[in-house]
Amino acid sequence: MAAQNAWRGERELALPGAAPVNLAASLDHIARLMAETKSDTLEGLQDALQARKPEMLRAALAILIGEEQAATLWPHVNGAVGLTRVYAAISGAVSGLTPEEEDEAKKAQAESERDLQAMALGLLARAIGQSSASHSESG
Repeated sequence: MAAQNAWRGERELALPGAAPVNLAASLDHIARLMAETKSDTLEGLQDALQARKPEMLRAALAILIGEEQAATLWPHVNGAVGLTRVYAAISGAVSGLTPEEEDEAKKAQAESERDLQAMALGLLARAIGQSSASHSESG
């Protein structure tokens, strides 16, 4: 019996009026999700899921938990809140990260983006300063 290669990032999907469902994505699931979303990378897959298109999330749910269970669960997905819960559970299972690791990754990404913005603003300020100096010298 071959061991199934599963990510550590399992997620529980809880929707009002339905029993909680555990989502876990194996490498096979991820390959099928990437094919479904026509994604070449995990980042592309996450981007496709983040769009929160109902038909895409419904298909992803069927890939992860089976068509029958997805069909039973889907009527409990109600509006944007339900779609966000489905997205968060699927995205978390696909990421392979624990919720704590996801939080750390998001914090690190936000800090990196702030650093890049600060660097860009510094370069812009220096360019404006140089431009102002050259205008005052010539004028």
